[in-house]
Amino acid sequence: MAFDQDMAARIRMVLVTQDRDFEERKMFGGLCFMVKGHMAVGVSGEGQGSELMVRCGDIRAASQLDNPYARLCDFTGRIMKSILLVEKGGFETDEQLVHWVSLALDFIDTEPPKKRKPAKKKKRLAKA
Repeated sequence: MAFDQDMAARIRMVLVTQDRDFEERKMFGGLCFMVKGHMAVGVSGEGQGSELMVRCGDIRAASQLDNPYARLCDFTGRIMKSILLVEKGGFETDEQLVHWVSLALDFIDTEPPKKRKPAKKKKRLAKA
């Protein structure tokens, strides 16, 4: 899993400055940041090939498609209308990154927190 470590550090800083609790998970070939149990943003690729994944819902995503660096997520082979992929040029400045992370957080705030699934119980083997 290759992802831009510097980009991940920048995302962490934005989430911390916005006073958000978050978890990090390796998924989608990169690193995703989970807020309230939901995937909010992620980063994949390295260097100039880095992309920011922004989960912001159908309406917010559609409103951002006039940005030349943003497109609907399609890496699974089908278009995901609620997730944007943003090319490196679209989040070079801190101001740009804050815009994308805030867009995701605004969407996540409309979602109910996910409930954690209880851990699976291990079956005990019967003694013979």
